[in-house]
Amino acid sequence: MIPPHCWVARLMTDVPFGVLLSRGLDSSLVDAVAGRYLAKSEAACQWGSQLHTFCVGLEGSPDLKAAREVADYLGTHHHEFHFTIQEGIDALEEVIYHIETYDVTTVRASTPMFLMSRTIKSLEVKMVLSGEVSDEIFGGYLYFHKAPNKEEFHQETCQKIKALHLYDYLRANKSTSAWVLRLEYRFLTKNSSRLLWTLIQNGKWCHTYPDMPNRMDGVWYA
Repeated sequence: MIPPHCWVARLMTDVPFGVLLSRGLDSSLVDAVAGRYLAKSEAACQWGSQLHTFCVGLEGSPDLKAAREVADYLGTHHHEFHFTIQEGIDALEEVIYHIETYDVTTVRASTPMFLMSRTIKSLEVKMVLSGEVSDEIFGGYLYFHKAPNKEEFHQETCQKIKALHLYDYLRANKSTSAWVLRLEYRFLTKNSSRLLWTLIQNGKWCHTYPDMPNRMDGVWYA
């Protein structure tokens, strides 16, 4: 469990804020924990006790539907933003200018985040919490289930963290910074990452079965 003070500290703010919410477990967890402590924080006196959540996607996207279900369950004030393929294409030049890379995957992932950040800023929101970087720390990408042992699992997570400034951190940080929107990484605080890496180094890795190579049990090994 992530220490509560790692979350509560970011709720001590004097600016309007919210949470970036996708269909993923990571952002849903951030949303749930932040919402739980918001009512008891000083921020609730200024901005209200209902947490604002934000999601972006193409019309009909399954991510939008899933995010809406999470928001409804948690009772947040949910903001759903749509963009068209043409709007994404039109934004490419500006996106590349701000993220300063031509890496195809990074540009593709940065475009909707850039468009969402612009809209969030127009609502006068100054800061957002995010579940970014948890996949790198936890080894959440699908190929991690092929790790032969916990040592190599840990080595790969370390490599992913070291390369954050080239890919995911670059995307998230520069896409939001382009609109002067502050992004808080809940899983990347010193206390959070130290605790999580201690748990992972003690053995989280997915066991695979010879007869079912795509099956993984996803439990913690001590």
